[in-house]
Amino acid sequence: MTLPSPCARALAATACIVTLLVSACGAPRVTVTPSSSTSASSVPTAAPRQFAGAGFRTDIPAGWQDQTSSQSAAASLSGSGTVLMVLASPDHGLIVARTAPQPVGDDQLAQYLTSIRPAGATGMTPAEPVSIDGVSGLVITYVVAPTSGTGQETVAMAVNKAGNTYEIALVTAQQAGGSDGTGLQDVVNSWTWA
Repeated sequence: MTLPSPCARALAATACIVTLLVSACGAPRVTVTPSSSTSASSVPTAAPRQFAGAGFRTDIPAGWQDQTSSQSAAASLSGSGTVLMVLASPDHGLIVARTAPQPVGDDQLAQYLTSIRPAGATGMTPAEPVSIDGVSGLVITYVVAPTSGTGQETVAMAVNKAGNTYEIALVTAQQAGGSDGTGLQDVVNSWTWA
């Protein structure tokens, strides 16, 4: 019996997360069907830009901007730990990678993910397995609905590698979950540990 590769499992898990996010928002379900054929495009696509962080590398999704060194982007982040990467989407979604203030045991990752969600978060999914470049971890999703304005969806992952607990999170407006989820999927699929 042949098992799917870690990359295929990560892609499938991320696709499920995006589907759950879109379904939870009451939006129509988006179906992605893999194709083995290629079609010519009249618009050339730019080569992915690579991001090199402390202990990892990944691709910056097309249209996203590296805001890691932006003080205003850093000031807008909640949470603790060392911020390693901040990527911003055209619709103001953020993908943030950071290390936890202290390493978390593998058996405590679900509790850690629950502890980092903000007060008032709703619709939290149970922790599901995820694999990032062959390293197993967990992922949860939840929604924070402010008293006014648009609610924000968060997809938060935690994995342990080389004595660190890495948190990778997408925070986006509910209506942008599908397109920003594709960006998160691109980041996870291209992630390699250094």
